[in-house]
Amino acid sequence: MANILSVKHLSCFGKPGRKDGEFQLPCGITMDASKNVYIADAGNNRIQELDPQGKFLMKFGMGKGGWWRKEGKLSHPTGTTIDKNGNIYVADLGHNCIQKFDAQGNFLMKFGEHGKRDGEFERPRSVHFHVDGNLYVVDAYNHRVQKFDAQGNFLSKFGKFGKGTDGEGVFNDPSDLAFDKKGCIYVTDTNHHIVQKFDSEGNFLLKFGRKGNKDGEFDHPRCVAVDKKENIFVVDVVNNRIQVFNSDGVFLFNFGSLGKKDGQFHFPYGIAISEQGEIYVTDNSNHRAQRFSMS
Repeated sequence: MANILSVKHLSCFGKPGRKDGEFQLPCGITMDASKNVYIADAGNNRIQELDPQGKFLMKFGMGKGGWWRKEGKLSHPTGTTIDKNGNIYVADLGHNCIQKFDAQGNFLMKFGEHGKRDGEFERPRSVHFHVDGNLYVVDAYNHRVQKFDAQGNFLSKFGKFGKGTDGEGVFNDPSDLAFDKKGCIYVTDTNHHIVQKFDSEGNFLLKFGRKGNKDGEFDHPRCVAVDKKENIFVVDVVNNRIQVFNSDGVFLFNFGSLGKKDGQFHFPYGIAISEQGEIYVTDNSNHRAQRFSMS
């Protein structure tokens, strides 16, 4: 099992609500250099920062209908990432743009708007930094991945809409991506119920999975993360579990089931893995996050 013997539940944090440390449909999750976690609290239109044990630290981006499209206000954010300077980039799904904030949550800039042209978005679900310093955005309803520099200038794209039988590198509502040490890109192709792997230039390499509930099968895979041992962790939403594969797409094991108890999920969404091997999962419809360790 790729040097992983077991996954142990450590803690849960959060509950339904709008107060500090509470969530409404939490989605994407990421970490900074201090191991603090940032959660896209989609239903509350904000990002929350918490310490590694889940203690609330700060929040920003709270939007209301009267603040529609105002800079720095978020509408159903679903993904977030952090650069080497601690700046926070947010996939603002409702506003069809990427917004950038400093480490204190102050608005800095935004890029993108609704549309189908290069640099435009139709429901951007996630945003991630590559080792080369460029940003990759999963442009879900345009069925593609777009690449930008850190200032938001469009560089390139790959992917297009297609049925699962249409060939390699076609998507139907992709959700998230992650990188391995070689710079290869793993994309969750949600409505095709597969994960696709590309090289750093966006050339198709392989795919794995199919619709189902057996080991290695998916029902709407959402987010994905790669640990330091090159294991691929995929959030298998409707099956309420996390599945783990090697870099060739070979199934290793899974954990989780439907429920509200520790270690159970109700439509899990986001996943992040620390350098120490701790796994954080946003448990979307239980309105909480959970922390696990690997051994």
